[in-house]
Amino acid sequence: MVHFDGGASKSNFSAWLYKGGELTKLEAHWDYKWLSSIFNANAFVFSMIGAKLKDQNSVPGNMMGLAGHGAYRKELEEWLIANKLFADIWAKPSIFFDKAKADFNIELRAFDQHDSFIQDCIATLHEMFVRETVDIFRRLESQTNADYLYYSGGSALNISANTRLVEANLFDDVFIPPCCEDSGLALGAAAFVEWMKHGKIELHSPYLNNWGIELPETSNYTINIEKAAKKLLNGDIIGICNGNGEAGPRALGNRSLLALADDKALSRKLSMECKGREWYRPLAPIMLEKNAKYFTGLGDIHHLSRFMLLDFKILPERQAELQGATNQDGTARIQTISDREQNPFMWDLLSLLDEKYGVRALINTSFNSQGEPIVHNIDDARASAEKLGISLMCM
Repeated sequence: MVHFDGGASKSNFSAWLYKGGELTKLEAHWDYKWLSSIFNANAFVFSMIGAKLKDQNSVPGNMMGLAGHGAYRKELEEWLIANKLFADIWAKPSIFFDKAKADFNIELRAFDQHDSFIQDCIATLHEMFVRETVDIFRRLESQTNADYLYYSGGSALNISANTRLVEANLFDDVFIPPCCEDSGLALGAAAFVEWMKHGKIELHSPYLNNWGIELPETSNYTINIEKAAKKLLNGDIIGICNGNGEAGPRALGNRSLLALADDKALSRKLSMECKGREWYRPLAPIMLEKNAKYFTGLGDIHHLSRFMLLDFKILPERQAELQGATNQDGTARIQTISDREQNPFMWDLLSLLDEKYGVRALINTSFNSQGEPIVHNIDDARASAEKLGISLMCM
């Protein structure tokens, strides 16, 4: 059991072994602070993506998005390490510009996200994080021979590292909660108390955000699925505000904005015009699990995809069908719906689109406008829809 985060009261990394009913601390320290700090305390990264200190929570997502446009370069890694990752150039970015000119003959006077050197720098930093993180787990598995990994902390939101970790087959299985960052601390504490008192922990869905929401006794809904499907087929964006909200930072179908996934122009409209996101940040698709197999060619789809925690290589011949939700490098952060119990509305909508209209995926992004939290109740949804210009909501 591992936590890897920006920092806590006593460490930013800890590892624990649960064996024979006993929980033992293996290590807890700040040794990997330099790694997690790439995402939340690095002046160079903040400068490359144009973030201010108040934007700290959005930096990791922005960094991962821009990294997808660049390429890892070994000579850049050596150069960045020799210059201490330029982590402390808060007041003097000219240090980076001068070194780029002296060592690579690169003329820069500002941080331009379209510049290939900037893109390669951020891709190199990101690859360093991914590689070093997987090596940490390789060491822990070798020391413990543990069969399963339970992983939490903000670093567990890095889908590239998660994917590399799963593909390394170090453990029989890997489990990451959908709220692995700070928003899950209270739930983690409650689960720990439940385990101490009863010796077991009940399994829950990610739809735990029920504050101030009264749901009917029945789980049946009366939304017109056919009407929603036709709106989507017409190129419209629709908003979803159903049941309890998701726990964690990502919309998983209950507080989502949906659109067709095969249209780049529609994707740009939703991402940049409606939500005010940066040009380099990709949107993610949602689909039935069987269609994830269709797009990737894989025989099995890992269960972490239910929480949008992995990325997948999309077969080249099928990227056109998913071009509005495919990253620059041909991957997609797929969310899968594996059965109707997981999310009845999304299962029925995706099944109708698939079986009747041949549409295998939708874009799924969080239902909120720029700078605002994900909508929670119907009043939030109406106010946000008006700002975003959403013509149909399913509530």
